Amino acid sequence: MEFVDSTLPWTGAHVRRSNTLRTYLKEYLPSSSDRYLPRSMTLFVDPEVKEEAVSRFLQGMREHLRHEFEIRLTRQRKFVALNLLKEDEVESFLTERTGAQAWAIYYSRNGGLGIPGTGFPEPCGSRGVIPCSSMRNHGVAWEQGEDGRTRIWLATSRKEGLAWDWESDIGHESAHSAFAPVPFFVQSIAQIPDDVLSKVRNAGELQPAHIAQMVYLYSEIAVVAVRGESRPTETALPASKRAELHALLRLSAELSGDSSFVRAMAANARANATFNAQEGNELFEIAAPMMRVIPHLTRFTNDTQPPALSVFRGIVAGAASGTLRSGTARASA
Repeated sequence: MEFVDSTLPWTGAHVRRSNTLRTYLKEYLPSSSDRYLPRSMTLFVDPEVKEEAVSRFLQGMREHLRHEFEIRLTRQRKFVALNLLKEDEVESFLTERTGAQAWAIYYSRNGGLGIPGTGFPEPCGSRGVIPCSSMRNHGVAWEQGEDGRTRIWLATSRKEGLAWDWESDIGHESAHSAFAPVPFFVQSIAQIPDDVLSKVRNAGELQPAHIAQMVYLYSEIAVVAVRGESRPTETALPASKRAELHALLRLSAELSGDSSFVRAMAANARANATFNAQEGNELFEIAAPMMRVIPHLTRFTNDTQPPALSVFRGIVAGAASGTLRSGTARASA
């Protein structure tokens, strides 16, 4: 690993930076599994962090990713075996948009993203980071370059005062950066209640915050389905309330006019809106139609506002029916 003196993009703090993390990991991973890695991976390290600690982190990261990619391959095959996605379709989903969102990993001295522990900054100014509302050591960061271009990163650190959580900080975040980006608008819109969709009567009432919530849940559910991840919620999914998950599927079915989301609603009913990530087929059934939509949303990853309802409706309907071409990633780095 090669490091140079640099600055942390979202705060300007002095750090050491390595742009060779992907190359380093590729050397240790089984042949061809590097296809699952995000295309842009940058490691930032505070000067106070000792080299021995960085070495231990790198070893832990490569060992976890080796296991992580074995799980993804197993679950990838399950989507195909259930006739939910074709083999080339799910392979494309997992590997062809790895450049959609650059991944910045920050090994800070005490943990955290290097910002105050409270408050949520507005997406303005030349640089900053907006943390996840429930996981403040994860967020979306930006920096405006001298050329006028704004670069966006999925920003990841460990929790303050704690060790690295390999499942959350590495497994989950690497999945987002590789195939299910967290759009900037999901973070930049004021905190969205976890029951916002359940109050919507029909798709015609969808406002920007509702669309942002739907896109966010598509991304999160795709990640937990591909990883076999469970959450401590009513549903065991990122949609924390049963009514919210039902509304997500109901509105998606209305927008798409397609049987795949109707099948997802039936799977949700069979599971009583509480999913076991390791057993049964229901989680795969609700995730598959979302995974068809996500590639067509990738071009909005760096936007501060979600697509308009008419555009979103066209994407959901077109992706479900197969009338849209595969989404084209707009690289963030």
